Amino acid sequence: MKIAVVGAGITGLVAGHEAAKAGAEVVVYEAAERAGGRLLTTELAGQPVDEGADAFLARVPWATELCQELGLGDELVSPAQRAAFVYSRGALRALPQPNVMGVPLDFDALAASGIVSSDGANRARQEPELAGSPLVGDESVGALMRRRLGDEVAERLVDPLVGGINASSIDDLSVQAAVPQLAEAASRGPSLVQELRRLAASSTVDPAAPVFFTLPDGLGRLTDGLGDRLGDRLRLSSPVAELGEIDADKVIVTLPADAARPLVAPVSARAAELMGKIDYASVVLVSLAFDASEVDHPMAGSGYLVPSVEGLSITACSWASSKWNHVGSADTVVLRVSAGRYGNDQVLALGDDALLEAVGADLTTTMGLNAEPQEVRISRWERSLPQFRPGHLGLVAEIEQSLAQDAPWLQVAGAWARGLGIPACIHQGRLAAQTSVAQGAVTR
Repeated sequence: MKIAVVGAGITGLVAGHEAAKAGAEVVVYEAAERAGGRLLTTELAGQPVDEGADAFLARVPWATELCQELGLGDELVSPAQRAAFVYSRGALRALPQPNVMGVPLDFDALAASGIVSSDGANRARQEPELAGSPLVGDESVGALMRRRLGDEVAERLVDPLVGGINASSIDDLSVQAAVPQLAEAASRGPSLVQELRRLAASSTVDPAAPVFFTLPDGLGRLTDGLGDRLGDRLRLSSPVAELGEIDADKVIVTLPADAARPLVAPVSARAAELMGKIDYASVVLVSLAFDASEVDHPMAGSGYLVPSVEGLSITACSWASSKWNHVGSADTVVLRVSAGRYGNDQVLALGDDALLEAVGADLTTTMGLNAEPQEVRISRWERSLPQFRPGHLGLVAEIEQSLAQDAPWLQVAGAWARGLGIPACIHQGRLAAQTSVAQGAVTR
């Protein structure tokens, strides 16, 4: 069987790798000069530092299993620091523990954190006693959080965490697609917090177990390893203009939705129309290296989040040289600062100098940092984060159904479909390849 994969980001590389393992004749086409998509590791301050994602979830198996398969399992490391902070109400304040995606499970810890006002903490305390029916269907994360826990917890805890991951507002995000663990709890009973507490109490996961993993030489090692396994089956600088020009029994398209649409339209107008409803946010990640002697703020943690209600340009700052033992040194502090979210492209529109000025001003505001960086790297990721609106999973199911009817030889997969994050993309790539092989040849 001949299987073609269009796109050599992590999803496409995994799809090609999995199909080749199953004995298929595989070609992976990539328009760019390199594979890996938004997984990219380059040098900063004399050492490899990721330009995009710098870690993946350890508590789902797919990325860890792939690392082991590629012979990288023994190299995996977890963060040296677990504490994280939120810049709220004029100061950096520790995230209250325990919490689930920002939802506080201990209201005394919430009040002590100072992230919300006393009125905000008292409003959250009402949640277990509030009347309400279980979650039915899908709604926005913001609607659920505001109804159950109040505006302050929604805006100062859940939004910087969940919204920050997706470069969006929780008022626009599907609870089922963006935070399925919250959707599960909300569907089990009228109190979100009580159900989350029950799930936490019944969990068999060791709370001391790592939450995240990475590779010390950067996550580019992961895509490089897949590229090496594929060998000459990976064809770089090879854009695909039409699916009809590909000699294959099955095709798996792993491009972003807006790039995949023109390829899909000639074979399934309905699927292409539905894919046009997927929108994207653009973000920028500024990496900075400082002389450690000029950084006065203690960094006993992994970094901090910035709620949009604070009105700053940045959305998060990772204290990379504290978070990871392999980044920075005794003489060098490395920060990775994120900015940009859906519906607000003002920061992205700035030139490099103006962007650095805005980032520097926010670092002064949030952590009192006034030093000039020794080295700077700006990574602009245009239209990089798909936006999961309420009803997203139903939309994806309809796209898949349309393709199954109109073009059963074609599959689409990627971060825009069934989940952001490296493990989710790996899982989708594997499933697409396994499904293509299992179905056998289909007349195109």
